[in-house]
Amino acid sequence: MEKKAGGKSSAAQPSPYCDFCLGDARENKKTGGSEELVSCSDCGRSGHPTCLQFTANMIVSVRKYRWQCIECKCCSICGTSDNDDQLLFCDDCDRGYHMYCLSPPLASPPEGSWSCRLCIAEFHHRD
Repeated sequence: MEKKAGGKSSAAQPSPYCDFCLGDARENKKTGGSEELVSCSDCGRSGHPTCLQFTANMIVSVRKYRWQCIECKCCSICGTSDNDDQLLFCDDCDRGYHMYCLSPPLASPPEGSWSCRLCIAEFHHRD
């Protein structure tokens, strides 16, 4: 499936329901508590951060950019979803990156967790 670079010009209407637990912002049906939904900027699908198994850093990060669900995810550098088997997902912000678009490019996926340069600077910098 091919997607246009840059995505849609306007944001999709966010779904008021979590795709995973079918709850809304007032009730996460898995936890019983209220939790704000995160919505895909391309298709509008929504999910609670806990249902999406987001880390604390992801919860902070996804509110700062046009987040995409796994079905809509494209490379943050080239803007395409081509070669999705080459896409890495940052463990801190959930952005996608082709291994060959990184500088320097990666020949194979890293072992364990991986963070993009933006998140290394924001969350893992050394003073």
